[in-house]
Amino acid sequence: MGFSEFLGNTPIVEALRRQLAQQRLPHALLFAGLRGIGKRTLADFVSMALNCLEQTHNFCRRCSSCRKILEGVHADVKHFEPEGQFIKIDQMRDLSREVFFRPFEGRMRVFIIDEAEKMNLEAANSILKTLEEPPLSSLLILVSNQPNELLATIRSRCQTYQFAPLPPGDIASLLEKRNYTQAERLILSRISGGSVGRALSLELDEYQKTRQEMLELLQLCSGDFLYSKVIRVIGSLSREKEEFEKKMEMMFGLLHDMFLLKVDSHSELITNLDIRERLSDLSTSFSVEQIKAGTHTLDRLEAGARRNLNKHLALDQFVFHLSGQLAESIH
Repeated sequence: MGFSEFLGNTPIVEALRRQLAQQRLPHALLFAGLRGIGKRTLADFVSMALNCLEQTHNFCRRCSSCRKILEGVHADVKHFEPEGQFIKIDQMRDLSREVFFRPFEGRMRVFIIDEAEKMNLEAANSILKTLEEPPLSSLLILVSNQPNELLATIRSRCQTYQFAPLPPGDIASLLEKRNYTQAERLILSRISGGSVGRALSLELDEYQKTRQEMLELLQLCSGDFLYSKVIRVIGSLSREKEEFEKKMEMMFGLLHDMFLLKVDSHSELITNLDIRERLSDLSTSFSVEQIKAGTHTLDRLEAGARRNLNKHLALDQFVFHLSGQLAESIH
């Protein structure tokens, strides 16, 4: 039980345990890494270790303090997360006020800011002084999927722990405890990108249906390219909102796999192992330069999607570069 429950990122867990044992835990921590990798869970584990009634520098999950933290009702452990699109200044003002209160029922007050990169500018600026000089009885933990979106002045005030993606084998082992077949475990452990949360939340049937749509677009861009056929797919994709970024991410993964197979037909590093033969066949229809050009254009497309670019025109650029109809210098 305790910290030994945590899956992966052992160096981070061991470092935190040493700091707890030596009573040298920094006053502000930044847990950074991709979504669903356990950052929020480890923040709760640290909260329990600081306030557990039965263990020192670890936690039991059984005592009233641990149970309250797990249920989100402990008076000294507060979570802050976006209200709508952003974390707002009023939320951070509440944090800055409460951080100076003495613990109500535990040994330490812990304030966890989830998706910290979503603090708006006013909210971020309002906690700079709090991060720099919090009281000894309070700990702040910022959890972020995109730490580079945080102000540099916030990052500099925190000790950063960068969480690594979990190896496919670790995720597959976890999935063995769930109701998945061996084939499903193999696919999910690869396409999850190292995220346990993603592996557990993915609807495999939906993923494969969407992937088939992207494969068909790749097929249309290979061989005898006919824009009259491609434009129907582009039109459908460009009208989407919620699914657009997900599909572009999937297309990026397919191109990555095709590139690996292009340079090493026996590569075991590909993500979509279950369709290796189809991807291998597809890769023969594209040159390395075409795949690189398509990937480069897709990078710009994904970045531009967050700035409300014209998706239809951007997808036009993508298919023309990928099909080799429009050359591009890759630097």
